[in-house]
Amino acid sequence: MTAREISRHPQQVAPRTWHCGTLTYTKATLVSLFVFLLVGSLSFNLMMMVIPSILPLKLKALGASDVLIGLLLTSIFPMFGMFISPYLSFKSDYLRTRWGRRKPFFFVTLPFVTLSIVLLAFSEDIARYLHVSGVLAALTPAGAAVLLVSTCIVLFQFSDVVIASVYIYIFNDTVPVALSGRFFGLMQMVTASLGFLYNYFIFQYAESHMREIFLGVAAVYFVGIGLLCIFVREGEYPPVTGEDEQKTRGFAGLKTFFRESFSHKFYWTKFAYAISPALAAAMWPFEIFFYREMGLTLDYVGKTGAIVALAAMVAAYFASIFIDRWHPLRILAYSAVFAALLSLGNWVWLFVTLPPKAFFWLQMLGGALIGVFHAALCNVATVPLDMRLLPRSRYGQFCSAQSIVTNVMKMIAGVLVGGFFYILKTLFFNGSDFAYRLNFLWTATASIAMGCVIVSLYRQWLALGGDRQFSPPAPWSEEGREEMDRPGFVGTQVRWLKYALAMISVVMVCDAVLVVSVAAWLWVHGWSDALRVYLLALIPFSALLIFCWFRLRRRILLSVGDSLAGRTPRDGIPHHGVLFVKSCVLLLGVLVKVGFVVVAIHNGLHTGVIVFGLSALIIDLGVIAAVAILCRIERGYDPLLDYDGRKTAAESAANVIEEPVAQPV
Repeated sequence: MTAREISRHPQQVAPRTWHCGTLTYTKATLVSLFVFLLVGSLSFNLMMMVIPSILPLKLKALGASDVLIGLLLTSIFPMFGMFISPYLSFKSDYLRTRWGRRKPFFFVTLPFVTLSIVLLAFSEDIARYLHVSGVLAALTPAGAAVLLVSTCIVLFQFSDVVIASVYIYIFNDTVPVALSGRFFGLMQMVTASLGFLYNYFIFQYAESHMREIFLGVAAVYFVGIGLLCIFVREGEYPPVTGEDEQKTRGFAGLKTFFRESFSHKFYWTKFAYAISPALAAAMWPFEIFFYREMGLTLDYVGKTGAIVALAAMVAAYFASIFIDRWHPLRILAYSAVFAALLSLGNWVWLFVTLPPKAFFWLQMLGGALIGVFHAALCNVATVPLDMRLLPRSRYGQFCSAQSIVTNVMKMIAGVLVGGFFYILKTLFFNGSDFAYRLNFLWTATASIAMGCVIVSLYRQWLALGGDRQFSPPAPWSEEGREEMDRPGFVGTQVRWLKYALAMISVVMVCDAVLVVSVAAWLWVHGWSDALRVYLLALIPFSALLIFCWFRLRRRILLSVGDSLAGRTPRDGIPHHGVLFVKSCVLLLGVLVKVGFVVVAIHNGLHTGVIVFGLSALIIDLGVIAAVAILCRIERGYDPLLDYDGRKTAAESAANVIEEPVAQPV
């Protein structure tokens, strides 16, 4: 058939559709799905953002100890979750109702969560009434308030854990896999915009208007989750067979749960890595006290959170584009390696105290904004990681098994962090809040441990097929694995890898120039002690780092040449994605390093000049070590240089010639 003949018989082009299980979406229905899921997400995240951010301040104002704060805000919730979440998650996988298998849990918990927030809003008033009426007369007014607030916190967390147990699963059941990265990017944008509005306009009133804030959160939560329940439709699932029903009842169900969930080393490693958010969250209630120790007001802290959230809102959308291209596991594994080796950076605050305004602009705002895209990339990748690694048929079950591990660690970590600061303040700092400057010890320990775990997980994923062939292990099936959709991915792009290496080279040279320039200034102005340290230690150290870096860079480029020539590379070749993003962060970070040194000189901080110079070089050493480790973990696997699965799929589709339909004579 000629082109002219084809033009005489135009074919109807079917509207594009997307699928998730039995659900089929057009553009209009997909937009509707995203809108109501995002409304529900906004409501849930508002509750999870606002209440935990205010409660540490309230408990501290009432005289609660660090141990009690850590117990209430980081240990009680996971304790409930450890027992409740696995049961509800496991049962929800097998639940069959006309409303779906997840939404019934949203319906049931909605009034209880809302009521528990309202009780938190009036907890101090209730405590005052009970104390005056004689019910709590044996306690002091402050003690009665702490008791009532603590009780209300426990009630809130018990109600919240039920909805939190199944909340994330509805995204896996309704969002098409091909669009998961984009959806979670949009969700991150909504969360970031929410964070901006809250931190910029509301957080400064956290201590004075707690009641009004909590009541507003309760109203938004009730409306948002209610709309999600009404307008989001779940798909249909295969009926539960008699055999499956027997396997999920009582003790047999418990055996099935543990036998399937912990049946493979890959899942053990995945669950172990999942405790990293728990370790980070344990420190979160105490960060506000660190900022106060550094001289910042709540206004400074709120403004920083707002501005960074606004930047993250924009960054999240663009970051979501790369989630499926680079794979969420690779993104998080590479990022964890850098985090582990750069996590000790806050040691400088043991020796230096900057003016609050300088600390605000350089450390809190400057540092956070420079790293906002990388942070958004990691945040968006978190949920798609589970969707890409865990079996879809038992997604709730495996997520709940994972939650058992994370909740146990949250309970332990919350108490440990509270005890850590209690011991430091009691035994070493005579009650001073200077102890909060040692928060980097906890962060560094957690980052190094979790970096080792996710590197192991990444190597197992490569061994199980990697980008091209990975399927979740499924020992319960005859095939031994469960097939899954695989979006098009992008292999290591040589051009972008060379750009990343070049930018890191520029960073190394800039830091060396900074050290030499500062030494010259010290010589001119007679800062002899600092000059001696620069001449005898920092300048030789910077020269050694430059030598090590360019040697490592040469090895990587030689390996690239070997691979392009069809020879076996002498070393592993890191993927360009996260390396390019991190190199941009490091390049912009040179400005912050210069800023720290300038502020130290301007304020006459001799120790600060030495400390900031040494810190810049330690960061460079961490970067070299991180790139070397990335080369090591990629050794033995095909880097798929310049492969682009999206273009390959498009070319394949273009080469398919549709047979002409026979026309009636």
